[in-house]
Amino acid sequence: MFGAILAWLKSKKTFLKVQSGTGDNLLEEDIREGYVDYCLWSTFRPESIDTDGELDMICLDSGMVLFRENCTPGEALESSYRQAFGTDFDKDDIAVLMEE
Repeated sequence: MFGAILAWLKSKKTFLKVQSGTGDNLLEEDIREGYVDYCLWSTFRPESIDTDGELDMICLDSGMVLFRENCTPGEALESSYRQAFGTDFDKDDIAVLMEE
């Protein structure tokens, strides 16, 4: 399990935040279908990033990716990128700014 990843997508001029799931969002039907892990992702424009805790961050889009085995941070980032933007993961388009 990982904490969170914050990445900058050059071509989209957007931040992508990916967080490891805690298990609370897995439905019984997801578990029956063999899913054991998930991550949550959100996209933000630079002007929406709240650096001092004073502003509400405006999320452009968000989602959840399910996994049938425990996901690594790399798998979570790649899957979230594909789901968020509907394109193949492009490692040259992304700069990971933070990973915990």
